Amino acid sequence: MSVINKINNDSKVEINLNDLILALWKKKRIILLVLLISSASSVSYSLSLPNVYTSKALLAPVNPEESLSSKLGSLSALGSFTGLGLSSSSAPKNQEAIERIKSFEFFSTHFLPNIKLENIMANIGWLPLENVIIYDEKLFDKNTNKWVRKTKFPKKTIPSSQEAFEVYSNILSIREDKKTSFVTISIEHHSPIVAKKWVDIIINRINQSMRKNDVKFAEDSISYLNIAAQSTDLQSSKEAIVQLLKNQMQTLMLASSNDSYVFKIIDPPIISEEKTKPSRALISILGTFLGGFFAVLIILIQYFRNPSEH
Repeated sequence: MSVINKINNDSKVEINLNDLILALWKKKRIILLVLLISSASSVSYSLSLPNVYTSKALLAPVNPEESLSSKLGSLSALGSFTGLGLSSSSAPKNQEAIERIKSFEFFSTHFLPNIKLENIMANIGWLPLENVIIYDEKLFDKNTNKWVRKTKFPKKTIPSSQEAFEVYSNILSIREDKKTSFVTISIEHHSPIVAKKWVDIIINRINQSMRKNDVKFAEDSISYLNIAAQSTDLQSSKEAIVQLLKNQMQTLMLASSNDSYVFKIIDPPIISEEKTKPSRALISILGTFLGGFFAVLIILIQYFRNPSEH
């Protein structure tokens, strides 16, 4: 009896599968029409998307022995020995630099003042032959060079640095190779020229800003040491202070002569000739596939709701 039931069940499955294929075949014109529409729509959509270019640079951390921060570390150790209580950051300078680049403070103080706000907040494309950036006319009037966007509180007509920072965070990419400590910094933009320029700005400003911070620390330390030398009568302490002052003068000279203070460039950024995205072929294929999939899905749903009509 069980064998007979199994045969009947297999027959029903075969009949249902045949009916299913027949139902889809009857609706083949609808499926083909949907495929054509979805294909045309996805191709049209992919062609409407502007190109995005990426410029990147490969950097190597400066040898710790060559940096002012290493000298400051020796100052801290010797200062503790003499009881002067001087301190210095113990974090690796390259890792500190990476976090600084990603910070709002670096963006607002060192990056944003060196670029055009409209290039990060209103750009929607780029004309390669004319080398002209296209702006959203609803946001920025190129002819009058004024912001015209309509916003609600707390946003203002002119985008704030916090708004711009969100865009900056999305177009910036930093990767560190844990084995070699090499760092890759990249920026995405509709203009490959702007992308390359912005990577140059980031590298230049992070080296300058961190060197300036450490120089200030060294100068403050020298001032403190001069005061400490006058206030101590111990010969051993005076000798230690003299040595510290000598080291600090050397490190200040080093910082003034070294442009690549935190990172030195292994592979500089270039103006990319090839776009990074969008992948128009992939968008077209996925759009066509999804259109056909939903067409078949709708037909199957109708079939299972009213199988007697098919």
